[in-house]
Amino acid sequence: MQRNRLLLIAAAVGGAAVLAVVLILVASGGSSSHEAAPTTTAAAAQADTTPAAGSGDVFAGVPQKGDTLGKASAPATLTVFEDPQCPYCRQWSVDTLPTVVRDFVRTGKVRLVYRGIEIIGPNSEPALRAIFAAGAQNKLWNVASALYDVQGEENSGWITDDVIKNAAHAAGADGSAILAASPSKKVTAALVAAGKDAVAAQVQGTPTFVLQRAPAVPQQLPVTSLDPQTFSTTLSAALQ
Repeated sequence: MQRNRLLLIAAAVGGAAVLAVVLILVASGGSSSHEAAPTTTAAAAQADTTPAAGSGDVFAGVPQKGDTLGKASAPATLTVFEDPQCPYCRQWSVDTLPTVVRDFVRTGKVRLVYRGIEIIGPNSEPALRAIFAAGAQNKLWNVASALYDVQGEENSGWITDDVIKNAAHAAGADGSAILAASPSKKVTAALVAAGKDAVAAQVQGTPTFVLQRAPAVPQQLPVTSLDPQTFSTTLSAALQ
């Protein structure tokens, strides 16, 4: 999986810059068939900004609380660092996340924890705020997935209130409540905490996956491809 762009984690939230860390993404090896990230043109995004109904079905019946997906008793936790504007994050969400939920989360082997961070640009912040706000309805993962369904070009301004409302509706969440909660101190604190966690985990790009199995210390999952089979093989090996 190749990621070789200069990105910025900028948690300039609540009107004050609380965190600014420059991260350089170093190209890593991987099959060329998996290097190209899926893209959505601005024209396509404008043509259809409504996620397909039922886009959150992959999560049906899976315990979800706040930013956590899966059983609290799961022996391993996989923390996922994402930016809703990141095309590689969309690839992970659309192509690979359903397999991870089916084979690892539903079976009680792993629980997922969401950590949204702003690296692409300022248009990421309203989406991140909406996603974290959806956690109050236990729909965080659904809303994040629904936003990836309609991802537009980076920093094109595609993340609007209407897009967020449509994503919330597709996810079975209350969009008005999400928008009302987005500027709250609680959501701001979640953004700041995610940024600090990214620094502590030495995140150098998105998506990044950090696996923890108590009592061992958290370790980044050595992902070389977002292909579902390759990712599952890597995760399975790390769980041994």
